Amino acid sequence: MGWIVRTSILAVLTSMVTTSAQVAASTPSSVSEHCSNNRPIVAEDDNLHRQLDSTETLPDLRNASVISIELRQLNVFDTSLPEEDNAVFRFANRAHIKTKPEVIRNLLLFTQGGEYDPKLLRESERLLRQQPYIYDARIFAEQTCEGEVAVTVITRDLWTLLPDISFSRSGGDNSSRLGFRESNLLGYGKRLSLTHISDPDRSGYLFVYDDPQILSSRYRGRLEYADNDDGKVHYAGVEYPFFSISTPYSYGISNLSNRRVESLYNLGEEISEYQQLSEISNLYIGRAFALDNDWTRRLLLGYQDEKQEFTRLRGTTLPIAENRTLRYPYMQAQWFEDAYIKVRNFDSIYRTEDLNLGWNINAQLGYSDSGLSDDDSRWVLTFNANKAHFTSADSLLRFAFNLHGYWNKRQDQAENLLFSSRLQYYLNTSLRQSWYAQLEIQYGKHLSADKQITLGGETGLRGYPSNYLQGNRRILLNLEKRYYWEYDLLHLFKVGGAAYFDIGRVDGRPIPPPLPGSLDEPHTLTALQQHALTHQIQGQFLKNIGIGLRLAPSRANSGLVLHLDVAAPLDGPDNIDSVQWLFTVKNRF
Repeated sequence: MGWIVRTSILAVLTSMVTTSAQVAASTPSSVSEHCSNNRPIVAEDDNLHRQLDSTETLPDLRNASVISIELRQLNVFDTSLPEEDNAVFRFANRAHIKTKPEVIRNLLLFTQGGEYDPKLLRESERLLRQQPYIYDARIFAEQTCEGEVAVTVITRDLWTLLPDISFSRSGGDNSSRLGFRESNLLGYGKRLSLTHISDPDRSGYLFVYDDPQILSSRYRGRLEYADNDDGKVHYAGVEYPFFSISTPYSYGISNLSNRRVESLYNLGEEISEYQQLSEISNLYIGRAFALDNDWTRRLLLGYQDEKQEFTRLRGTTLPIAENRTLRYPYMQAQWFEDAYIKVRNFDSIYRTEDLNLGWNINAQLGYSDSGLSDDDSRWVLTFNANKAHFTSADSLLRFAFNLHGYWNKRQDQAENLLFSSRLQYYLNTSLRQSWYAQLEIQYGKHLSADKQITLGGETGLRGYPSNYLQGNRRILLNLEKRYYWEYDLLHLFKVGGAAYFDIGRVDGRPIPPPLPGSLDEPHTLTALQQHALTHQIQGQFLKNIGIGLRLAPSRANSGLVLHLDVAAPLDGPDNIDSVQWLFTVKNRF
């Protein structure tokens, strides 16, 4: 039986959580009984938008000041509840280092004594929920007798010191990860991990340190180093980001060097490999302009130095890409619409999710002149846009469009132009059930030999092995019936399920003939034998059906969902197994 297993034991061992209603149940006692926000976060059964807090819960006041900010930090487990009051959970609370109060305060966009603005309170709540060490957050405000505002910030911590262990097997090859990661080092919000990684391409160690608040400031830094048997990786970067919608400016600098062995696939098998060296340095500065109450425009100027080098190896059986060098200034523009609402049971299970119904548009244009790069002159273009929209009281549509590529002036043609579009549709039949459809289209034009568009396994066609088909055009449709069960497994996981049907195809870009002298490689003969089957399958729609279990950790690993899937191909070729098992960790249902 063909199988693919991917798991993060960190998530499996310690995924633990509290519901949003429990956070809301800690509403400050100082809030008057008549106050509209003195209530838990709930969505009524007839609210198929699944929206939480559909009415305004913060006082609408002008010319008021924030007279006080009270922090209420809840621990990982709520031992006041009989079902969570046991020796294991009490020990976990004692061993857990709570987030330092100054870390929470540094994330807030308002200060004590500053002007009261409900928009800043709502955005601060979203920023808190984005942190990997916080499961949920609520901010309440009450008008005092003097006409000022008293604010209470309630957060619930997650368990953050976790083993990073995973194992996978596909096509007879094993992959594994073994290490640890801490996403709230000593309660200061720093992230540290050390992991040993082994897969068919490489084996080595990876170290990552991420500091989102350097010296309690808004500056952010990241260090990454990997020592692998096929090369080394190092990354260093520091930036002052657009940490909020109203941040007026941003700037940063980064450098990446990555030497590794890459593989090319066909019918789920590795058919060639090559060594690639990527060296990328980037410097930018940006300015934001508020267009009105909901729209923000950001303009950035930057400079990027990028080099891609390719080298043949003993396992190289196909032509490799030509070396590329780009050195170019660029201009980037972003238009962002602030239209956030709180919802539940879309991408997670019974957890507060921040859904933006507004537009997010990015456009970047650069020019790499041959005089700077000592390579062909190229225009560099990047464009992406996404939007969500409730099409009715019970249905939501999401749209995303991405375009990236070059225009080579010497060749007078596009180069590595990759277009992708994704359309998602949700039909909510109740708070606990929905229909889901996703249509994805990818198109590549004049892709170099290091670029592959693949389909199979984790890329969406779950009844087929990973990287089963390759080409330069892909279309994929996923249909699912989703279930969000109101069940807390061991008080560690929220549980859901899905029954699904996948159909997709890949066209174009047949595999080139092997390089002269490479026919002695054993796997090259296999690739040649597969050639006829590839031409038979390519351009045909492949289909599968399956069922899956979904587990959303509720005490650790904020935002992740564990997927256990069993899928069977329909009318599939004889060379694949009749059942595929997949265990994957994703950031969505």
